[in-house]
Amino acid sequence: MQFTGIPYPNQGPENTFQFILYETINDIQVNYLNITSRGNGSSVAGIENRQGDAGLQYKQIDVPGNYKNLYVRYSANSSSLNTQKLYYPHVGNVSGWETEICLINNDESQVLTGGFKAYDDKGNLVSDVIPVSLPPFGRKEMIVSNEFINSNKIGYIVFESDSVEEKYSGYLKFYQEGKYRVAVPAIIDSEINETDMHISHIASDANWWTGISLLNTSSSAKELTFEFDNGIIKKKTIDANEHQVFYISDFLKSHENTQVQSAVIRGGKDIIGLELFGSTESSGNNYRGGVLLKDDTANILYYPHVVNDENWWTGIAIYNPSESMNALTITPFKSDGTELFSESLSVPLDAQKKYAATLKALEFPGETAWIKIEAATPVTGFELFATNNGNQMAGFSVTDIIGKKGTFSKLEKSGWTGIAFVNIESTPANIILTAYDNEGNLIAAEKIVLKANEKRVKMAEEFFTKENIDAAAYIRFSSDKQTAAFQLNGSSDGMMLDGLPGR
Repeated sequence: MQFTGIPYPNQGPENTFQFILYETINDIQVNYLNITSRGNGSSVAGIENRQGDAGLQYKQIDVPGNYKNLYVRYSANSSSLNTQKLYYPHVGNVSGWETEICLINNDESQVLTGGFKAYDDKGNLVSDVIPVSLPPFGRKEMIVSNEFINSNKIGYIVFESDSVEEKYSGYLKFYQEGKYRVAVPAIIDSEINETDMHISHIASDANWWTGISLLNTSSSAKELTFEFDNGIIKKKTIDANEHQVFYISDFLKSHENTQVQSAVIRGGKDIIGLELFGSTESSGNNYRGGVLLKDDTANILYYPHVVNDENWWTGIAIYNPSESMNALTITPFKSDGTELFSESLSVPLDAQKKYAATLKALEFPGETAWIKIEAATPVTGFELFATNNGNQMAGFSVTDIIGKKGTFSKLEKSGWTGIAFVNIESTPANIILTAYDNEGNLIAAEKIVLKANEKRVKMAEEFFTKENIDAAAYIRFSSDKQTAAFQLNGSSDGMMLDGLPGR
């Protein structure tokens, strides 16, 4: 219930506020968009029972002053205090940029309830809380400027719910229409970094720039130490709940910048990081991309689709966070799962250094469809796809694309969606694909079988041979074997591209 422009008796100012009743968990939330307290017992806030003989008072309102974008939640029991969060860690809604966010209910039987909260870069609420109720397997997609007030002030968005966090997922995309688009997964509480973050690849020269986005999800300030591969060490403080965005070229002095290729960020606990990169105007290209900065590492990395032809190129990056020398073995595979063992490469990798190459530079046979990288000690990395005409580029981390189930969270309606699977196990994989609309209705289902190490890549609709999926908004999958999977979404004008892991 919203009360808009309500004055005090016989005098202003006017006050606007909301009551939200959470009927399934019996909580009450009051959102104060803009109110003025007269204080000294003249302005009282709280809740009470029907008889008026028991209640809870929010005493802060008795302090005189103007209160904006404040909310107070009264919880009926302790379980409702265990709020789970899904972070959309970077919102770009200035200088021609727009942001799209998506939320998916992964539960097959329970309604997902909660609310979106928008914060500025300093961690202050800057918009109304947007309540959400999603049916089982339901999906909600929003353009930030269409749904939130003060969208140009938003630095990040958080979805809060009392549902178990594994029951929902999402993504964020920021873009300039007709130019470029970047997509990354939204981050649940359990995925927030616990230790050092790795910047696998930095390009900051006449043709490329690299930017960093950092969100401190904790209630205390964090001091981060950047250790660059050329020996430069820099420190940066991120205040509680603060969001910072900066270019590597601005963070470093110009004479220190030219030889920087990678870095580790020490003290990354509770920090969500994002690396952005793109081509400079002088390069003549129109590339933009981005990947999450993770603390995850693995001894084996899978790059489930690689291509080098007249239209596309593929780039890979691997970073060795160890303080000792590492050894990489890069093995190509054909699409039918045949291992091209004789073409494998052995690559030494120095401590805290990167290895980056294009598929063309690796000089693998033309039949190479995907590659596996094995490391003596754990590494991290990402993959890039881009068009040779300089218009499109997309990237995604390869440390979080392995699993037996996942989601391709958007089927592009004004362009195309491509999906790639690799069965990384030595026996056949049975994969069930299910397509749903935004209301959670099943549109189509299909079963595919992949031989050991086989890759399959198709447009999303081509996986469904029996039913049309035009009405579907997204696709879920489950497999009896471990798979590596991702999706690419491209615009019909050939300008925008983004990639997301199948998770």
